[in-house]
Amino acid sequence: MLTRALHFLHPAAMAKTINPLEITVLELQNGLSNGDYDSVQVVQVHLDQINKHNERLRGVIQTAPTEILFAAARALDQELLVKDNINTHPSLGMGTTGGSFALLHAKPNANAAVVENLLEAGAIIIGKANLSELACFKGDKLWCGWSAIGGQGQSPYVEGGLDPKDNFGGHSNPGGSSSGSAISVAAGFAPISVGTETSGSLSMPANRAALFTMKSTLGLIPSEGIMPACSYLDSAGPMAKTALDFAYLLQAMIGKGSKDYAAAATARWDGIRIGAVDSVDWPMSTSQAAYEEAFVTQQRGEIGAVYEKLKELGVVIKHPVSLIGIKEFDADGPNPMGGLMLNNIQQNIDDYLADLEISPVRTMKEIVEFNRRYSLVELPPDYPSQAYLESALEAKGWTKEESEAAIQKMHGIARERGVDHTLRENDINVIIGPCDSRLDAIVTGSGYPCVTLPLSYYKRNGRPFGLIAIATAGEEALLVQLMSAWEATFPKRQSPKL
Repeated sequence: MLTRALHFLHPAAMAKTINPLEITVLELQNGLSNGDYDSVQVVQVHLDQINKHNERLRGVIQTAPTEILFAAARALDQELLVKDNINTHPSLGMGTTGGSFALLHAKPNANAAVVENLLEAGAIIIGKANLSELACFKGDKLWCGWSAIGGQGQSPYVEGGLDPKDNFGGHSNPGGSSSGSAISVAAGFAPISVGTETSGSLSMPANRAALFTMKSTLGLIPSEGIMPACSYLDSAGPMAKTALDFAYLLQAMIGKGSKDYAAAATARWDGIRIGAVDSVDWPMSTSQAAYEEAFVTQQRGEIGAVYEKLKELGVVIKHPVSLIGIKEFDADGPNPMGGLMLNNIQQNIDDYLADLEISPVRTMKEIVEFNRRYSLVELPPDYPSQAYLESALEAKGWTKEESEAAIQKMHGIARERGVDHTLRENDINVIIGPCDSRLDAIVTGSGYPCVTLPLSYYKRNGRPFGLIAIATAGEEALLVQLMSAWEATFPKRQSPKL
């Protein structure tokens, strides 16, 4: 837990400077224990970094008032950012907007369950991270990382920022929807952060910020109090620069009864049996990012070199292994995943809004009407669409039985015929492949855990890329071990040049 990993109760003069781009949670612990600085000074360093760079990077929507932060810093442990679709009670000094002006003055009646777990573990919620508005479920092909309140999030790695000629998820884009959560850790706004994912919303931005993240087995991390996109698929997840920081944050998010995931960070490959898919079979979607031969050549070459190095080290790895393709979701009738999302989001959002203590809008229909009324800020020329919300209003909505039938179909494809079949047939316990691919759909369809593994940087513009690893249900400890072994084997992640 954070309280065990960190101790922020040693006021002292700041004898050593802190590099917010590089510092890890455990390094902060050591500095505090040695009296190099106190907890208030640590918070101030990260606030200064936000003030210096957030106008350009747009990673943070809001920070808590300094009087609340400094009072908390004197009594609590580690500061972090949480995505602005995760409820924070007004007593923390921040709202919860989902990036939408329709919710600017909304007030939850309680913290999200995961926030309560973090506070009990000694965390300080320093601010709320920007995101793709309403977690990417607003409009059609809007650039990832944009919200009306937060503006367009920018990758701290990509010189010149977002290329307006790029597709919505092109190579200059920070990825989404947990864009600000990833931007902020990479840019030193906080040492760790929390994002959320329905499908790819943790792995995509973390991959593009050279960070570790995880979408855990569905249900492991409490989801109460998170603004929903699809309650059947949503999950919060940690983001961190190191495997050990990640493990402590995961424990804190799960709360009481969590396994000791930090103990799994052994930096050893013992017991890990890998099956690697062929990168050729798992390309990036061209609707997300235009095909660039230079990227594909570099990515496939460097991932292939990873597989060879693991073999040389004696790691158990089979390459290539076959994994069911995403086209199977479209076979034998409509795609159950898309249908599940489209036909549940209206009821999910209506239920969420009804539970707020104060809200200017109480239904998704009222959000759509608000956006039309205030189109200058909510539907500006570069971001004019709310097509997804409008389509959801026209959808008939599904009963619980219809939703469960879709989930069973997804599980049959992604679990029985997918991940579990590949694991069993090859006597492996982890599947890895390029993160810039549609492997996230297999994760979504199965409800199984996945993690990102940072690897390299695109030579053309510096944006990070890496791999994704998938395991079966409940194997979070195995994936933490994998992250730590990966970190010990491959070059250290590089910080951006701000």
